[in-house]
Amino acid sequence: MTARPPSRRGPYAKTAERRSEIIATATAVFSAHGYQGGSLRQIAKQLDLSLTTVMHHFPTKVALLASVLEQEDAADPDFDVRARRDGFIPSVLGIVRRNLGRRELVRMFSIVSAEATYPGHEAHEWLRRRYATVVETYTELIAHDVEARRLATRADPRDLAGLVVMGWEGIQIRWLADDTDPVAAMRTLMAALLEPTDIALRDVDPS
Repeated sequence: MTARPPSRRGPYAKTAERRSEIIATATAVFSAHGYQGGSLRQIAKQLDLSLTTVMHHFPTKVALLASVLEQEDAADPDFDVRARRDGFIPSVLGIVRRNLGRRELVRMFSIVSAEATYPGHEAHEWLRRRYATVVETYTELIAHDVEARRLATRADPRDLAGLVVMGWEGIQIRWLADDTDPVAAMRTLMAALLEPTDIALRDVDPS
């Protein structure tokens, strides 16, 4: 085991700890009751805090939801390493499968993303940063798989990365609406866009 880093002390550490507690509770509340069903007051009650204390850290429910989704994005720090080792397509399909058990979080992401497209929305910059980061990551991974001869596409990796993100979000909405199989849909989408070679197809779990 690696050595544990020294504990942070003082007001900054307490603030970070309090924010983490609020985000963890909000994740549970939103997952159980949905974005509309959960409230800041309910989250405050579960933590035995005043509503004012929760709103000191997160002035609105949208601001808290953005932090919940940001943490969910950061919950898989090894994605890049895994994708380079196993391939972009199977690694993305792994996330799609994981999301089958996180339906309410996917629903909340779809809601806040749609609302945050308005430039004056408080989560607008968060959404822009998220897309920029995801597209940059996917661009590098697609280019890596082309070089490794897992993908035969000759299209620009950045264009393909953007299309994968857009297609994925549309597939998620369709899944939320009528239970269209998102794993099968994403597999078909990426096969058409990225042209996996025999090497890549051996790595993709057909289940």
